[in-house]
Amino acid sequence: MSTQTLSYAIDEHDHLIRVDEGYYRFAEENGWEEAATSLGRSLWDYVAGHEMVKLQRLLVRRVRNELGDVELPFRCDGPSVRREMNIRIVARPGGRVVLFSARTRHEEPRDSPQWLLDPATPRSDEVLEMCGWCDRFEVDGEWVEVEEAARRLELFNKAELPAISHGICPDCNEMLLAA
Repeated sequence: MSTQTLSYAIDEHDHLIRVDEGYYRFAEENGWEEAATSLGRSLWDYVAGHEMVKLQRLLVRRVRNELGDVELPFRCDGPSVRREMNIRIVARPGGRVVLFSARTRHEEPRDSPQWLLDPATPRSDEVLEMCGWCDRFEVDGEWVEVEEAARRLELFNKAELPAISHGICPDCNEMLLAA
């Protein structure tokens, strides 16, 4: 079983100021070797894709200024695991510090690793868009799971996999803007 909970906090400049042991365990389980150097860096250094950064900044700003507290579902898959999680974002009074806590709702191992999700996999010049919130991929105008994207695009018959561009699917965009 993998890490079930993790938490971290950012300051008024969106720099990481605190992380817990769950954060480091989760990073280790997912092969993120640079986790030990994350304190003091901008949270946005770790969010892939311009659209995702823009949307998550908006969400953090709304939590600081209006909401004060929000909980949302999201996906955080690894090459050999499908992981559904919830994230709770809470602003301390005055909004100078924002706390994030995530917990795993459901996790299941993949029968075969999805190398498309492995950042170390060699990439071609082709680009495939992935939703940075739910981990689905856009294929012919439809957002589908990684396994379906691999099947439809015959990815495992190619010498190199496409590069991944992070954006946001319409369903997640609507959910996040409604938060």
